[in-house]
Amino acid sequence: MLKSSSLAKSMQTLCPNKELCGSCSWSHIPYSKQLNQKLSDINGSFALKDLPLSCSTILPSPVTEHYRNRMDFVIDFEGRVGMREKGKWWKVIDGHTCFLADKKIETLFHQVQEWTKICGLSFYDRKAHTGLLRYAVIRSTSLGETMVNIITSGSGSEMETEAIRLSLNKLAESAQPTTLIWSQNTTLTDVSFGDVLETISGPGWIKESINSHQYRISPNAFFQTNSHGAGTLLQTVEEFCGDLSGKTLLDLYCGSGFFSVALAHNAKKTIGVEMVVEAITDARMNAELNQVDIEFFDAKTEEFNWSELEADVVILDPPRSGMNDKALADILAHPPKELVYVSCNVKNFAREMVQLQKMYQVDDMRAIDMFPHTPHVELVSKLTRK
Repeated sequence: MLKSSSLAKSMQTLCPNKELCGSCSWSHIPYSKQLNQKLSDINGSFALKDLPLSCSTILPSPVTEHYRNRMDFVIDFEGRVGMREKGKWWKVIDGHTCFLADKKIETLFHQVQEWTKICGLSFYDRKAHTGLLRYAVIRSTSLGETMVNIITSGSGSEMETEAIRLSLNKLAESAQPTTLIWSQNTTLTDVSFGDVLETISGPGWIKESINSHQYRISPNAFFQTNSHGAGTLLQTVEEFCGDLSGKTLLDLYCGSGFFSVALAHNAKKTIGVEMVVEAITDARMNAELNQVDIEFFDAKTEEFNWSELEADVVILDPPRSGMNDKALADILAHPPKELVYVSCNVKNFAREMVQLQKMYQVDDMRAIDMFPHTPHVELVSKLTRK
């Protein structure tokens, strides 16, 4: 009994604000049980759709604490900085970082928090839509590089612009991140990125290395949030793609080229498609960094005519919402020989498999836990045309 009580107490202390903050909703569950539950949830999603599929393998994250390389911290109208309270978009837990965040992020968080107290800038009121400071997005890499991205409302005058720059330069001097970005969100939408970006210090981006492949990460570009588990994910996708010699590889929803850059040296030809312009810019730079030849297209997958490219292997890594209905219809109308589907939302993958199973059989399936202490998981599946 004493042993069980000690374990329960240690699990509860992982997050000092467990009842208020919802970012680590499974932190009270022993990690081995989290993995078993994720497998159960995956197979439960298949059962609900009457799919004859089963996943029996889940690979754990190499690190279960301080693994996140990006955290989006909210700045509220009274200058509180931290994570939102669970279910309350208007409330911020002041000073609350997260035990999931990389330790370099924690350090920078406290420096940003101190800066907000003396910065002389106003705070954004999300109800009145007034004020400047909205978010502090902090990123880190396994190479030790860091990015601080301060998101404000749009500047109202040249005088205000200069005041913001002066204050952000002081933050750059005191915190000394690899790069510091000022992003202006000129809309009323409450999102943690801006449409007008300015580099205050550093190169404007940071570099990461996964399995010896080099990646540039820009402020608005997506990158795998668990650098420790990203290598396992990459290895799995490479294994499922098989021998690419003499083949054309198509990477749909390619982002900044995480998969295509790593696999291009094995293929005869590699093509990437992504709708986010900044991500494509990064992808082209990443191809140069890794000395591989890839043709990238800035387009929505559902609007891009990829069927004429005669791809032998297609990697699908859609957002959490899953594939667009038009994209799914295109896959069914012009089925490539092989699909490697990377899903971060198993329910949507199961929904799409109801249609895909008409054309494809699942040869292999593996879950990879990129998100310890949360219900989320990555599922990689190898589909071969019947």
